[in-house]
Amino acid sequence: MTELLSTMSQQHREHLAQLQNRLLTTPLDSIPIDVYKELMITYLCLAKINEAKFLWENLSAPMKTDKEFQFLASLVSLLNLKQYGDFYKLCQTTTENGSSSQTMTLNIQQLISRVTIQNVELIELAYKSISFDDLQKIFGLNTKMVEQICNERGWQIDAGGVYVSPKRNDNMNAVSNSNLAKLVELVCFLER
Repeated sequence: MTELLSTMSQQHREHLAQLQNRLLTTPLDSIPIDVYKELMITYLCLAKINEAKFLWENLSAPMKTDKEFQFLASLVSLLNLKQYGDFYKLCQTTTENGSSSQTMTLNIQQLISRVTIQNVELIELAYKSISFDDLQKIFGLNTKMVEQICNERGWQIDAGGVYVSPKRNDNMNAVSNSNLAKLVELVCFLER
């Protein structure tokens, strides 16, 4: 999962650079509103909540009346407050209603993936045991979907279905060990 997240992040960083370049090289009055929407959702996909919040606060009043922008501002607020259950519900209702463009729907799905991967990895690091109900609240998903996440990650669910024991991902240790090895090499090089 971490590889998927890093690949997505790299793509979004490249897209962000393109958007920022476009904003810097185009006269302000000729920039379409969709560019600002793309910029905001790209900030969210990169977990740059403060930048997305700053963008929203500095938009002109007419842009703030746009429904998709109001939706994105709601996502910014929910992610900033770490209200993930409400975040997932809002994303789900918006994508089911078909009220947003196809590009926006694709970006929302990528954002949901990033937030889910991030939450799963944090749960694996922070918990030895967590109640099934708390998992449902965190993800805002039904029982079947949470069970699917648990099964995909190899998490143990107790016989009564009350508690889940998250299994830490072994790849995280490999990544930190490789980073440690790089750090040791750097220190050795600097000591020469």
